[in-house]
Amino acid sequence: MKKQYLHQLICSLLFAILITPCYGQAEGYMFRGAIRDKAGNLWFGTTGAGVYRYDAVSKTLTTLTTKDGLPSDHVSTILEDKAGNLWFNTDGGVCRYDGRAFSQLATKESRCPFGVNALLEDRNGDIWFGTNGCGVRRYHPATATFTSFTAEQGLGSDAIQCILEDRAGNLWFGERAGGVSRYDAAAGRFTRFAGGACLSAQIMAITEDRAGNIWFANLYNGLCRYTPASGAFTHLTEADGLCDNNVTCLYQDTKGNLWFGSDAGKAGGTGGGLCRYDGKSFTRFTTKDGLSQMNVWTIVEAPDGILWVGTKGGLYRYHPASGRFIDFTHKMQRSSPN
Repeated sequence: MKKQYLHQLICSLLFAILITPCYGQAEGYMFRGAIRDKAGNLWFGTTGAGVYRYDAVSKTLTTLTTKDGLPSDHVSTILEDKAGNLWFNTDGGVCRYDGRAFSQLATKESRCPFGVNALLEDRNGDIWFGTNGCGVRRYHPATATFTSFTAEQGLGSDAIQCILEDRAGNLWFGERAGGVSRYDAAAGRFTRFAGGACLSAQIMAITEDRAGNIWFANLYNGLCRYTPASGAFTHLTEADGLCDNNVTCLYQDTKGNLWFGSDAGKAGGTGGGLCRYDGKSFTRFTTKDGLSQMNVWTIVEAPDGILWVGTKGGLYRYHPASGRFIDFTHKMQRSSPN
């Protein structure tokens, strides 16, 4: 048990070093975990500056920080539940925000010494916590109780990076060491997908496209597409037109295009950036297209169809007419919405 604890702790520290920006740089903070809420507002987590909210009506940015009740200003994941509450995953724990005040889950079962990486609300209203060494925790709000799932219950790994619920109600868990586990809620069992070389690296994100294919982002190994009808995996890399093999995030816009963010400067890649896939070919966006930062870690679409991209040093908004990204960082307001 001690060896496993030390192994997970070392992995957590190395990952923290990997994603933490240099705060001495003028570019600013790293943006992560962006979402669009039911009202159309955009929320961006950062490493060091709390949470930014872009108001869909006033078109202004405001912030939430520890001064407003956040446990920490390092926020990696954001979730909006069916009731409209926002859940923030911070390095000081997970908290819930009702629009006025923050509350943390006091139950010790919600905590993991290695931290939480992913949050998801399923169709039944349960909240799932993907942890970095304690498997998966399912929280049932009605009873305020937790159910734990680990490798002993069939989960492929106890270190989970991301979660997706597909249209059939299955839950997919992307693992830190490669591989994916799918949970069939009706049967109450896990099925592990190794995927061969296709899923041989850390799974950073999962999404389902309009055709029902499941896409997996590999931190060092490109993309993996799973076709449920045939059970086949397709591996896509730089050789197929992908901008970089170090894929950090993925997003499907309202037109059906898939966007892939990647990180520059890691082994096996050619410089990071952003790619758009229209189902036939990839289009790459780089510094020539206005992205002064090539380390892309989050993507979200506003109600007006404009794409926003968060990087290790700034926030960018896509301008469709020119095909360029506009740096929005300098327009940020450091005011609180409360």
